[in-house]
Amino acid sequence: MDALNEALDQGFRQVPTDTARHLWSCPDAEFLAAARPDPAWPRHYFGPAYAALASRFAGGDTPASTQRDIDTILRIATDHLAPRPRILDIPCGTGRHANALAGEGFDVIGLDLQPDYLRTARADGRAAYAAADMRDLPIPTASIDLVLNMWNSLGYFLDAADEAATLSEFRRVLRPGGIVLVQQDLDAPAALEGRWVQHMKVPVGDGALLLLRQVPDAALGGLACLSWVMLPGQEPFQGPAFFLRLRDDAAWAREGEAAGFTRVSIARTPAGVVPHETLVLLHA
Repeated sequence: MDALNEALDQGFRQVPTDTARHLWSCPDAEFLAAARPDPAWPRHYFGPAYAALASRFAGGDTPASTQRDIDTILRIATDHLAPRPRILDIPCGTGRHANALAGEGFDVIGLDLQPDYLRTARADGRAAYAAADMRDLPIPTASIDLVLNMWNSLGYFLDAADEAATLSEFRRVLRPGGIVLVQQDLDAPAALEGRWVQHMKVPVGDGALLLLRQVPDAALGGLACLSWVMLPGQEPFQGPAFFLRLRDDAAWAREGEAAGFTRVSIARTPAGVVPHETLVLLHA
């Protein structure tokens, strides 16, 4: 608990319980006014507090969940690509996918903007790593067979032009016949159709509870989100406001075509199945 408390102090801030309770239950319009994300929110959100929480999620960043992801990646690579494709993992985080794939004998490059994550990734030493922005990749044109974008890592930019630039960069670095795999646990159609569960409560061990409220913001085209961590006997820690863009099948097709992809294929977990997963393949 002390380690979690220390991590939360780096990025989250304590607020009065009444403040958190109000934002949890207030009307959507009032919540959206209070939960306006800063354009640079990913830089300060994905730090020690996020890492500490992610490690506590059941089925989250664990060896078993990583292996499930690797099995999915290998299946897709076998179905669509030549043997031993060159792989770009962005954002790579702490390198759990990149290092596992490098251990399987693949040529893997991992890119991220978080220095702490890159230090952890490099400690393994199996994949190559560098700091980079998704909108401007330090990768030669037509040099990658498979781009990995795992766990809701696309859709963070508030400006749609930044999203378009990211997809165009993914397309630029792909060789003919290459693919981008975008993996999400976000059920975008449900959110867009009003079937989204806005409020989530997740136990994260030691009596701590993560609360998350996600409200669709039509102006931004995505979900405006706030999270709180409740620790026993303390005022709640509130995280920075964050954002996730929503794309239905038509939006993926439209944006994929605009970025130069030849086709888009989408597979989703059936409605009502938990946990939800969406796999989007963008074909060069």
